Amino acid sequence: MTGNNSFILTSKYRSLFLPLALFLLIQLTAITGLFDRAEMAMYDSWFRLQGTQDPGEQVVVIGMDEASVQELGPPAWPRSTHARLLEKLDQARVVGFDMTFDVQSEPAEDRALGEAVAEHGRVVLASQFSFEEDESGTKVQVFQPPRPEIMAGAAGLGFVNTPTDPDGVVRHVTAVDTNTFRIPFPSLGLAVALAALDINPTQLKLEPGKLVAGDKVIPLNKNNQSLPVFWGPHGTFKTYSYADVLTGEVPPAAFQDKIVLIGPTASIEKDSYPTPYTTSNLVLSGALPTPGVEIHASIVQSCLDGCWYERVHPTINFAFLLTSGLLTAIVISRRGPWLGLAGALAVALATAATAYILWAKAQLWLNVAAPLVLVFLTYASITAAEFVQSEMGRRKIRNMFGRYVSDSVVEELMRDPDNIALGGQRRTLTIMFCDIRGFTAYSENKPPEEVVSRLNEYLTAMTAIILRHGGTLDKYLGDGLMAFFGAPVYYPDHITRAVQTAIEMQKAIDKLNREWTAKNEPPLKIGIGINSGSALVGNVGSPDRMDYTLIGEDVNLASRVEGLTKTYGTYIVISERTIKMAEMENIKLPREPEYLGHAEVKGFTNTIGVYTVSEKDG
Repeated sequence: MTGNNSFILTSKYRSLFLPLALFLLIQLTAITGLFDRAEMAMYDSWFRLQGTQDPGEQVVVIGMDEASVQELGPPAWPRSTHARLLEKLDQARVVGFDMTFDVQSEPAEDRALGEAVAEHGRVVLASQFSFEEDESGTKVQVFQPPRPEIMAGAAGLGFVNTPTDPDGVVRHVTAVDTNTFRIPFPSLGLAVALAALDINPTQLKLEPGKLVAGDKVIPLNKNNQSLPVFWGPHGTFKTYSYADVLTGEVPPAAFQDKIVLIGPTASIEKDSYPTPYTTSNLVLSGALPTPGVEIHASIVQSCLDGCWYERVHPTINFAFLLTSGLLTAIVISRRGPWLGLAGALAVALATAATAYILWAKAQLWLNVAAPLVLVFLTYASITAAEFVQSEMGRRKIRNMFGRYVSDSVVEELMRDPDNIALGGQRRTLTIMFCDIRGFTAYSENKPPEEVVSRLNEYLTAMTAIILRHGGTLDKYLGDGLMAFFGAPVYYPDHITRAVQTAIEMQKAIDKLNREWTAKNEPPLKIGIGINSGSALVGNVGSPDRMDYTLIGEDVNLASRVEGLTKTYGTYIVISERTIKMAEMENIKLPREPEYLGHAEVKGFTNTIGVYTVSEKDG
């Protein structure tokens, strides 16, 4: 592998370091549970984005609402009242009570309800678990069933304990309990569904990650919890007032073959919970907590439809998070802040859309909060890193070229750094050499301070002209200098710029001579040689010390042409290579060139044609 290829691979690995480091950071924080609440909020948002769905009227609710409380008095109502209600529901497929009849009341009342339950034959009753301390102070789970005389004729039994997630929202429901009995004991909603499907609760089978009930399969987590479908907020299921059914305003035929759940819906009962549709809890929008009886209705409907949500395997979340981070890095790298932001938004939208589609079409809960955080953290980090890198590059360019070219050229280089080929690039350009005639004789018998002062004044004026025309100052050569036009920024008119610079340099030295003569100081004359051609341009030197310069035959020729100014007694000499290139590229020179002849040049076999231009106007 070559050095260049090795450098490219190293750069690629280095560019992946930041997104991979961010991915590991987010993955670790996700494992610690930092994103759990955000993931739950995103899960809730899919329900609200989908909107309220129609669960149908296979499962209905009879609510112990405010109107019923006003008519029948405050709960608890006599159990004979519930017995009379059951008589109205004799055509129902199954009836489930979301009320625990575990406390003894009047014996006649308990007997009346028990007889009604047995007479109906398809009633599922509610039990619950409480947690009490035993003699050793250890908390134990205590089963609280209905009164035996009421439970005797029941078609099923289920517990009504409703767990909430850490943020107080009901998303998971406990499908079965395995702590009290040797076989899985169902929740009320599951028990009602089993009765409706004619499945004996003893047929429930717990398998790794799922509960099997006949041909129904319910996905479970390690706590025997499932994720039912929620169709909407409070009032989504068809709900009848308890009093209206009891008084006959709602005819018994309305419940023919229906699964009926009876429970409190009045606010005074405090049996309501936030669900994914109600986590915003905005009273003005009607996003009120959902009564427990409606949550049980959702469980029943999910059992009947065989429709449950399930969290994806952690490895899928891992892969999705990694893909989101790497895709963001690929999309935004070297795009700039605004295009990068558009790319990050596109990745974020695709990430959210993927999670929503999996949720809506496959009932899979894919973590999306952590990937979204990673997307925007990757964007912010890479953009910041690229800004810092770009700023460092700008400073490097300014430090590297500020000595050679004008500020405007430096700014152009910083706008398009690709114009720079560090290490060498072959360019077609025009080279200029300039030298003071007789400077050695001038320097004799003069204090060094005076010589340096005169030299600095001269070089300052010449350098300013070169930079003004977009030239690059290569180096000072004692009393002379070397410059070139066409690099690091390429100008198609590099020949015109070089010739115009030479003309203005001659005018500038004439002006300086007038000033020096006025001070009784001797004048100076300069010779300028110009040649155009191909040269290798780039940084030359060692890693610790290098110069931006150019190398090639045409550079040597430019130096030799400058020496011909003495031979032909003129101050500007231009090689025929420059003149021919100008003719071929249809470049118009500032002055009409004048042919001087052909001259032998040291280091070149053939003679070289040379020209000059007048530095005088007109």
